[in-house]
Amino acid sequence: MRNALLAAVVVAAGLAACTTTPDPNSTKAASGAIAHDLTAGQARLAARLYPELAKAAGSNDNLFVSPLSLSEGLGLALVGARGQTETEMRALLGWDPAARPELLVKAYDDFLTRTGDDKVALSVANALWLSNELTFAPDYLRTARTAFGATADTVDFGGNPQGSADRINGWVAKQTRERITKIVEASGFGDTTAAVLTNAVWFKADWSVPFEDGSFGEFTRGDGSRIGLYMMERLAPMQYRETRDGQAVALPYGKDGRFVMEVFLPKDAATLRKWESGLASTSFSIAEQGSDGKFDLGAAKEQTILLRLPRFEARFDQSVTDALIAAGMPCAFAEACADFSAMARAPLKIDDVAHATFLRVDEEGTEAAAVTAAKIVVVGGRRMPDVPHMIINRPFLVSIRDRASGALIFFGRIADPTPVEKAP
Repeated sequence: MRNALLAAVVVAAGLAACTTTPDPNSTKAASGAIAHDLTAGQARLAARLYPELAKAAGSNDNLFVSPLSLSEGLGLALVGARGQTETEMRALLGWDPAARPELLVKAYDDFLTRTGDDKVALSVANALWLSNELTFAPDYLRTARTAFGATADTVDFGGNPQGSADRINGWVAKQTRERITKIVEASGFGDTTAAVLTNAVWFKADWSVPFEDGSFGEFTRGDGSRIGLYMMERLAPMQYRETRDGQAVALPYGKDGRFVMEVFLPKDAATLRKWESGLASTSFSIAEQGSDGKFDLGAAKEQTILLRLPRFEARFDQSVTDALIAAGMPCAFAEACADFSAMARAPLKIDDVAHATFLRVDEEGTEAAAVTAAKIVVVGGRRMPDVPHMIINRPFLVSIRDRASGALIFFGRIADPTPVEKAP
């Protein structure tokens, strides 16, 4: 549904936009990062990733992503990355290496979730699911815990894939209040699975002014077909903007309107495609108001309008791996290039990034949830245990003895071994 798609995009953008509320200098990481660095990074990620997803989406597909969840889920991998892998990930996330905004994630989430409004609830959680056959770097685990507030659990991906999947999916269901119940499959786990890094976001809020009227109507889908659904209705003053390309309205939540849904309605399908393909990080900036294709209504004037909005649910659940690669982060997924040496001693790469979201809009308000899961694997087709390596590639000593008697039957140095054929 086209309106569902638009509303979904707006919710994700609204989560990013709401974080500009505090004084950006009020909370600083030891590195000097400020809250705005994370907010700006979410806009940058959305602007580069969303158009790639839109290219592959069907005309009737809902396309609902959470830049907040994606940036933190990928951020858990970033803090273990080095070299070109880190460079590409920082460029896509918009996280400057000098400022190191990743150190501010937990404080940032704490601010977001302290809504100060009993009509608005937001939770953000991060977790590491680590193979019981690998030893992860203490510095990596410490950063994930202190900077992201991430919990860490050990699982047996190779020996008990179903149990591992059940534990991760159980965490997902709990964090999203059962709105998303599965993000991983047991069939995706094996001896080479090193870790799954997860982020979950859940949002539920009542409208500042609930919808009280409405009636059944028709909704035209992306392919031109029509469906019947209930249209909520409100006649009231609202922040509203109208341009040659379409209309936009802001619907605040709670008592003070700190959180808001913004709905952008293009005049036709061609305009929708133009908006989606032309996204830039400044599209979500309040400083860019007054022109078409700008997705922030913070500066819009309030006027009385008649609004009809569908009562609906929408879901998105797919891998975003291909879109991340196309958006500028190929190295993390490539065996020959990936460098996560700050995470563990084994050679690692990201195998897949799954993203699932949920959105419900009704007369009372909105509920939305998102989960991001980055699966990390050992490259080379088999697990490289984190144990001492002994490579017999130089002169060596060898003994043959009787353990029962202690007799030393043979002993000596092998400095020039002669190749032999396999015994018949």
